[in-house]
Amino acid sequence: MTAWARKVVDGRIVAGHLTRLACQRHLDDLKAGKDRGLVWDRDAALHAIEFFSHLRHSTGEWAGQPFDLQPWQQFVVGSVFGWKRADGLRRFRTAYVEVARKNGKSALLAGIALYALVADGEAGAHVYAAATTRDQARIVFGEAERMVAASPALSARVTRTVNNLAVLPTASWFRPLSADASKMDGLNVHFAAVDEVHEHPGPEIIQKLNTATGARRQPLIFEITTAGHDRHSVCRQHHEFSVKVLEGTLPQETADPWFAFIATIDAGDDWTDPRVWVKANPSLGVTVKVDDLKRQIDEAREMPAQQNAIRRLRLNEWTEQVTR
Repeated sequence: MTAWARKVVDGRIVAGHLTRLACQRHLDDLKAGKDRGLVWDRDAALHAIEFFSHLRHSTGEWAGQPFDLQPWQQFVVGSVFGWKRADGLRRFRTAYVEVARKNGKSALLAGIALYALVADGEAGAHVYAAATTRDQARIVFGEAERMVAASPALSARVTRTVNNLAVLPTASWFRPLSADASKMDGLNVHFAAVDEVHEHPGPEIIQKLNTATGARRQPLIFEITTAGHDRHSVCRQHHEFSVKVLEGTLPQETADPWFAFIATIDAGDDWTDPRVWVKANPSLGVTVKVDDLKRQIDEAREMPAQQNAIRRLRLNEWTEQVTR
């Protein structure tokens, strides 16, 4: 993953400005992070990355095939679990990942949540797939259920019941969680997977998750989303905070616990130019089909009412409104 970061920074891999900043941050911390008490644990990074070799995709054309992380996904997973503090605990307490649709966000998040359940070294881990609705929460949770069912190694360790995945020897479990205040009081969060943050009407869910981590040694709130259109939303706030983290404009003690990865086309890019699409779609040519993306962009170019939706969902651009 460090080799990939170097190629991005050197320009050998096409990436957007904010992706390059994420990679540069990793490289800079390898050089000087120890001065701030940061430790790069390569073995921990590889442990998390290699966990995915036990998983299989469960839907679409990839169903049944091994979950081989794409290079950008290896960078995200390795960074989040490989960076430690001087006391040996995890550095990052929030991860914000923003990338266009069809790049495997939900499957990646499900796999990370399973790692937090099974292999993160936390006794009594409480893991949640959190969303505004139960149906949305079950997208990530359902993906995780199917991954467990398809993996002999995980099936032997994880007990499946309705809306619950449990590791009985460690008293750990993973459940879907929706925006029901009565069910969100009294949480004790080790890990929360928050999918499609741009769909959250307010900050309440993430606030409750954050305030429910105080009893944990190294909790992690992992947010993954596509760009939105509401510039007053919690997603936009976290996007802007992430940009400040990447640009280095925040105090180090504020920025250090926050992981940020944003894949989007750059200001000034021609959104119809196929050469820039990979900036927002790091899985282009794998889970993102070039011909399908081209078709949608060609149609949007001729139908202005579709442009905002396509630019937001397929090129990860923040827009002022849903449609133009």
